[in-house]
Amino acid sequence: MFKSVNWAAVAVAVVLLEIVGFVWYAQLFVAPWTASQSFAPTGDPAISMSVGVVVTVLQVIGLAWALGRLGARGLAPCVGGAFLLWLFFDFTTMAVDYVYVGHKPLFVAINLGFQLAAYLIAGAVIGLMPKRDRA
Repeated sequence: MFKSVNWAAVAVAVVLLEIVGFVWYAQLFVAPWTASQSFAPTGDPAISMSVGVVVTVLQVIGLAWALGRLGARGLAPCVGGAFLLWLFFDFTTMAVDYVYVGHKPLFVAINLGFQLAAYLIAGAVIGLMPKRDRA
């Protein structure tokens, strides 16, 4: 089922996304993101970050698998495919959070922006690191 997944590309993308996530949430948007939260975060930050890494791994594996199944090869097809997958699945899921859960628009926009960046970066890595066929 996962024969088309390039595990090296998945690993590289996950590391990049963790770095981008840190910069996005702890540097670029820390003040507006924190101020726009409708809730006070609870729980152990180490557990939250660990779950975040697991979710990122699953997200990138799923993206690599889907792009492989779609036959996307190379930078442009993989980035374009990643954008469409973000639009059809991630954007729509987060939009429901805004509509039904009542998150503030700025909070949702910052999260959507990160997810879009994550999909595009992961798509680029997958496109630039094609799986080598074994001879």
